[in-house]
Amino acid sequence: MEEISIEEFHKLDIRVGRVVECEKVEKSRNLLKIIVDLGEEKKQIISSISNYYTPEEMMGKQLIILNNLEPAKFMGLESQGMLLAVEDDNGVSLLKPDREMAPGTRVH
Repeated sequence: MEEISIEEFHKLDIRVGRVVECEKVEKSRNLLKIIVDLGEEKKQIISSISNYYTPEEMMGKQLIILNNLEPAKFMGLESQGMLLAVEDDNGVSLLKPDREMAPGTRVH
């Protein structure tokens, strides 16, 4: 992987978000439409994690969000950010704070 400078890292707007709505995307194999509360705004994120998490499991979760990712379309739905996660042979695990944080709190 290419190294980046601290200035480049500071361009990333990484925040804590809370899932307030979540549903399976119709006609998709593994997409979830997730509405995340970031304190002063809510964003829609489309994520391919339904093989690992149900909409019910996602509700209320605090997660780490890349907030300033350029929007992208998936099955006609706009995704306005990205959930941060890790993946290994056992599946996907979403990144989350280890204690309750206010939605919108910036990751440093």
